[in-house]
Amino acid sequence: MAPEDTDNLGTDALDDLDLDAAIGAAEGLAGQVDDGMDVDLDSVLNADSGDESMEGGPRRYDFNRPHNISRTFEHSLQAIGENFAKIGSIDFTSLLRMSTNVEFTGLSQSTFSEYQADLPNPTCVSLVKMSPLKGNCLINIDLGLSYIFLKKLMGGFPDAEDTLREFTEIERGINAGLVKRFLEIFRKSMAKKVEVEPDFVSLENNPTYLSGIAEGEMLIVLKFLVKLDTIEGPVEMVFPLPAFGPVRDIFDPQEVVDLRNKQELREDRRRVMEMVQGTECDIMVQLAEIDTTFEAIMNLAVGDMVNLPQGVDAPLKVHIEGQAAWLGEAGRIGQNRAVKLHSKCNKE
Repeated sequence: MAPEDTDNLGTDALDDLDLDAAIGAAEGLAGQVDDGMDVDLDSVLNADSGDESMEGGPRRYDFNRPHNISRTFEHSLQAIGENFAKIGSIDFTSLLRMSTNVEFTGLSQSTFSEYQADLPNPTCVSLVKMSPLKGNCLINIDLGLSYIFLKKLMGGFPDAEDTLREFTEIERGINAGLVKRFLEIFRKSMAKKVEVEPDFVSLENNPTYLSGIAEGEMLIVLKFLVKLDTIEGPVEMVFPLPAFGPVRDIFDPQEVVDLRNKQELREDRRRVMEMVQGTECDIMVQLAEIDTTFEAIMNLAVGDMVNLPQGVDAPLKVHIEGQAAWLGEAGRIGQNRAVKLHSKCNKE
C-alpha cells in the first residue's frame, strides 16, 4: 500500500494522524484497551465490598465492623460446625427414615439488631441456653423447612408448604421437640471442646418478640444447609460473642510469649531508675493540722500563738508530691533544721 500524501493535510489532520499512530503503537505493545476488561467506572465506584472474592487472599478488614475473633477461634467454631453437620446427617436420616444431608456452609458476624431486621415474618427462631455459655442463644430453622420436618414426623408426605403461617399449638409443641433434637446434636458436636447443657427456652414466629440479647450485641452465626431429598433449607446456630466468655480460653487459647530476655528487662529497669533518680519532686513536712475558720486566719498577726492538737514529740508526716509517705522526728543537722525518717505511711 502506497504511503498517504500528507502534504495537503491541515495541521489538525496531522495531529489526528499522530494521535492515531501513537494509540496504534501502544495497542501493539499492550493489546487493545477494551480486550478482556470491559471496566465500567460507575460499577467500580458503586461496587459493594462484600462482592469481592477473597479466596486464597488476605482477609478484608471493615473498620465499621471489626472482626472480633481470632483465626484460632474461627477454626475451632468451624470444626464444631463440621462435626454438627456430620452427626446431624446421620441422626436425621435415622429419625426421618429418608436421605438427609446437613452441610456446614460457614460462619458470619452481625449485630443482633441487624440479624433481627433480616428475619422474615413469620419465622421459626428458638431462644435457648447452653450452659456454661453465658446468656441466651438462638436456633433459626427456615420456616418452610420446619413444615417439612413436621409433616414427616407426623407421618405425612414431605412436600413444600404453599402458605407459610404461624404454628398451631400442636405444631409448636412438635417443633419444640425438633429444636431439642438440634440441641442434642450440637451438644455432641461440642463434646470434644466443652460439655454443654442445652436447654430450650421459647419459640417465636414473630421476630420482633425476640428478647434477651442486646441490640448492639455482636453475634457469631454458624450456617448450615439441610437437604431432604430434593427439598432444602437453611438452619443457623446463633451465639452472642460474650457468651463464650467462660470458655474463651478453650476456643481461643492465648500463648504467653516473653518478648524480652532477662538482660533486656534488667536494662529497662536500670533506665527507669536513672530517669526516676533525676526527676524533681516536692517534699513537705507537716508539723500539725487544725480546723479553724477563715475569719480566724484573717485575724492572725506576727507573734500570735497557735495551739496544735499534738505534742512536740509526736511524729511528723512527710508528704511527697502531696501524698503522705513517711513519719519522722524533728531534729537539726548543724545550723539547719531536719527530719529523721523512721517509718513508712504506705507501701507506695
